[in-house]
Amino acid sequence: MRHTDRIIIVGFGSIAQALLPLLTTNYNAEIIIFDKEIDQIRKDIAKEYSVILYRKFISEENFREILSPLLTSSSFLLNLAVSVSSTALIELAQRHKTIYLDTCIEPWEYYSQESNLLLSNHTLREHLKKQEKIHTGTTALVAHGANPGFISILLKKAMLEMAYTNNINDTPTEQSEWAKLAAKLGIQVIQISERDTQICSRSRKPDNFMCTWSVDGFITECLQPAEMGWGSHEREIPFGATVKTHSLELSDPGREVSVKSWSPNYLEFTAFLLTHNESLSIAEYLTLGDPSTPTYRPTVYYAYHPCDQALDSMKLLSNGNEDLIASREVLKDDIVSGIDELGIFLISTKYKSYWLGSNLSIGKARKMAKHNSATSLQVTSSIVAGMKWAEQNPESGVLESENLDWQFIYNFAEPYWQPIVTQETDWRPNNSCKELTFKNFRTPSQD
Repeated sequence: MRHTDRIIIVGFGSIAQALLPLLTTNYNAEIIIFDKEIDQIRKDIAKEYSVILYRKFISEENFREILSPLLTSSSFLLNLAVSVSSTALIELAQRHKTIYLDTCIEPWEYYSQESNLLLSNHTLREHLKKQEKIHTGTTALVAHGANPGFISILLKKAMLEMAYTNNINDTPTEQSEWAKLAAKLGIQVIQISERDTQICSRSRKPDNFMCTWSVDGFITECLQPAEMGWGSHEREIPFGATVKTHSLELSDPGREVSVKSWSPNYLEFTAFLLTHNESLSIAEYLTLGDPSTPTYRPTVYYAYHPCDQALDSMKLLSNGNEDLIASREVLKDDIVSGIDELGIFLISTKYKSYWLGSNLSIGKARKMAKHNSATSLQVTSSIVAGMKWAEQNPESGVLESENLDWQFIYNFAEPYWQPIVTQETDWRPNNSCKELTFKNFRTPSQD
């Protein structure tokens, strides 16, 4: 068991700001934050929570010099910035025996000189898996926010509940046992299904990009190649797509790929297939047999319909870059209503499909924690849950969310995610064809 007396945060965007109320409730620790930008809002929030805030741009050239003096075995390093290398910070943290957590695997720069494209999540994840202390050394939790992160915890809970409902009494503990249960349940498609209905009181200015979480992060996902875990039942590779070890990379960016999804509150909706780490990590975790020719693996992808202002903002990416964007804004205090409906959707060929997730509203989120929206509270509660687990397991090496004690994480974060909704459904994306192949989920306009 580690005791944390100092928390170092790289990046002071909307998630880090929303995290402070939870950190100060759960920790009696010095909090030091670095960000390349410091405006009055950041200053005020830092002062409110007695945080030490430095205006420092953390780069490949200076990160060791700035961070090393602060890292000890009783420190905790949180990487909540875009384009601050996860691999570099993990290596530094492990050298100083400092526990580490991030919510997304980040590079120093997303743009690849070799391909003239943004780096894919497959590339970033495979590079991180080569980390020297991948299975040993001080604990480093990677890609552990809401999704990726807590959604993998909900995956295991949903599988167990679906099994119980169908009189299957398996109690998996190892990776292969979870994969066998998924196969037994006939799960061919897993969607990380999200429909954000939070709305702002103000209209969007024509050149202003709005969303309910990191604007830079969302834009990057919109422009990155769309990726998914590629199921063993799939027979038709989309035109121009590239098959990787556990995944498939489409030739189109996420903003140009749409699919049909479903949720208990909104029912059927059209969503964007954005690349996300959990699409790859879940697919790998639930693989049986040789990864190149698996006997079983589900198709896994993130199906996201953002809030209305974010959907409208995506028009500013129509030329394939960020040139049309003059300003950026994370919606928080101006949200007047709505929920962030986020869950795991297990689509089966044997049984009714099963959706489990959160219907958290903006009203409840604000009552639970100041400076939060429904979207941010789902992320921040998972971060603190991951921190608590890491302190009890400080020498576990580099881990993704699938490898954590799901019950421990769930028990901590669940009150913040309530109401948790479960529902069985006979929904299919195409009533004339019952096959659960990707082409039946992808909307015709994108075929």
